[in-house]
Amino acid sequence: MSKYNILRITRPKKQYIFILLAVIISFFILGPGMFKTQEIPEKPKPSVSIGCDRVLWKDTEELLEATVRNIDNPSFEWKSDGTNIGNGQRLLQKFEVGGHSILLNVTFNNQTLNAKKSIVVIDSVDGITIREYTASKNQWGFQTMFKGKNMGVNGIMVSIDSFPPSQVNACGAVSTKALYSGNHTWKAEYHGAVIAFGTFYIKEASELKIGRIEIAPSYLAGSNVKAKIILMNSGSVAITGFEIKTIAVNNDYAWMGDKAKREYSDQYNADIKPGELYEIPIQMTIPEKVSGIRPSGKYTITVNLLLQGKTVDTKIVTTQVK
Repeated sequence: MSKYNILRITRPKKQYIFILLAVIISFFILGPGMFKTQEIPEKPKPSVSIGCDRVLWKDTEELLEATVRNIDNPSFEWKSDGTNIGNGQRLLQKFEVGGHSILLNVTFNNQTLNAKKSIVVIDSVDGITIREYTASKNQWGFQTMFKGKNMGVNGIMVSIDSFPPSQVNACGAVSTKALYSGNHTWKAEYHGAVIAFGTFYIKEASELKIGRIEIAPSYLAGSNVKAKIILMNSGSVAITGFEIKTIAVNNDYAWMGDKAKREYSDQYNADIKPGELYEIPIQMTIPEKVSGIRPSGKYTITVNLLLQGKTVDTKIVTTQVK
């Protein structure tokens, strides 16, 4: 009977097992991405736009302007009803009464992109209407229209209650400022004529949001912290009281549980009107040591906003203490 060296036979198997274990461990540490081909980010696509369809009063000069993105050294060709009217990125132009088709060709790197819009020149208010809509919980919106189509009618003014009138933007839209709940009246005027009017109702809504938290990206232990929590009343009633609960966690010591966490709670009385911002300044000194340990590390700060005991908004920010 032949004699075999058991050690000689099993050694390669042991080496194979060790290599296999190393590969498995590397996979879990480095992640499956180590075996994937690196993706090349997609190059931004070039684009061109020339704005909204427009309605102009006769003898009005219109600014035609091209907005280009991700395009180098473009050349421009403007056409109105098929006729060349200019070759610049910006162009001032008058049009005859009636409808006109505007075409812009933008040429670059042996490519051509185009953009189109319509311009209608009028000499009466016939065909102009206003579409109204709910813009937010405390705002009402208006959109100009011509013969049933959304178009930016240049120069329309919209008045709400006894407030000064506001002009619609280039695309014919305008929204009210933040309003209280209740009934409101409006009217729209164009070239001395009232073209539309009516009433609308803003529903009662109590809503307070955290607009933003202003905090530096890093601090030194022992330094002073100056930060801000900025709230906004996005509802239609005044906010007279709220609570802020803040939780700060040192992520470097999160494994210590509550010892790495600090919680703060404050009640505030205020009179925040619809649409108003309310700033809460935060000032404190970071101790150089806590229980003999420098409080360095990356901190996650969670700010909870409460109304009548219920959390209505939450924002999370981070900062570093060195």
